[in-house]
Amino acid sequence: MPRETVLTLLQQLQEEFGLTIRSAFEVEFGIRDAQTGKSFAHEAKYASSVAIQASGDILFDLVESMQDIGIKIDTLMTEYGAGQFEVTCDITEGIEPADMIADFKTASYVYLQKKGLYAEFMTCVEPDIGSRNGFHLNFSLWDAKGRNVLADPEDQEKLSEFGRHWLAGMIDHCPAMLALSSPTVNCYRRVGFPSGPRFANWSQKARKVSFRLKVEANGNVYIENRIPSSASNPYLVLASTLAAGMDGVRRKLELPPPGEDNIRLPATLEEALDALEADTRLTEALGDRMVQMFIYTKRTFEVEEFKSLRELSDEEMLLKEKQYYYLPF
Repeated sequence: MPRETVLTLLQQLQEEFGLTIRSAFEVEFGIRDAQTGKSFAHEAKYASSVAIQASGDILFDLVESMQDIGIKIDTLMTEYGAGQFEVTCDITEGIEPADMIADFKTASYVYLQKKGLYAEFMTCVEPDIGSRNGFHLNFSLWDAKGRNVLADPEDQEKLSEFGRHWLAGMIDHCPAMLALSSPTVNCYRRVGFPSGPRFANWSQKARKVSFRLKVEANGNVYIENRIPSSASNPYLVLASTLAAGMDGVRRKLELPPPGEDNIRLPATLEEALDALEADTRLTEALGDRMVQMFIYTKRTFEVEEFKSLRELSDEEMLLKEKQYYYLPF
């Protein structure tokens, strides 16, 4: 159902606005030895080419294996956490970016398992490390003449009026989007810590905002949606991005100043589900039936179940979360 929702929204984007979306996902994930639990390849060494080269027999073969099945990987690098990596895919159009990253999460898990390793797409595995697994969507919007409609070289921020309305829609719907982009109890260990967004806001320079405007040297402009965690469904991330942005354009919403912290993001899955349910514009755009099924499932099988465990310590709670969520996605 989420994939069909994306296809419907892509059709609306084309028919109503004459636009296509070009995007690419970047996903952070951990790799551990399946037997010992030891972090693979590095101990919290960000962007370490040495670590990549030292484990190249597995990592390079992973990339080649993914490319052999049509997953177009652009980069692979080490991240801040021990055994944590980031993969980015090539920029492609329409639904292909979501298809590729969904396939990557499954295929990489299977590949690494055969090597005696375990891929972790759970958002927070160890509370003491200074990192969480994020899942960012970078995108731009293009018309039939090959023009990026987000860009305006004359604007101070290089962002067009269309782009301002689109980004304003995402900020307006951000609390509800969080439920779809951080769909597990464990995901909320990332909100506001250490680099996860805490407010519905935007900026060009700040990295802790929900949406980052990126302006390249050649004048190209794109938006990075930074609220999703790596446990999220890429189709729901793309769908909510499209629905929120188009609503902002239709209503000509005004973009708040960069860095404004007026809208605080939900701190728990329960709060995020409440925000999603209350956001009737977004739920209608996504499809009431799909959203109702999502909310019912999450409340019944996660929120209510974890409520009974609130007397546990943080360490005990995380252990329960691991037992519940320790899956490839």
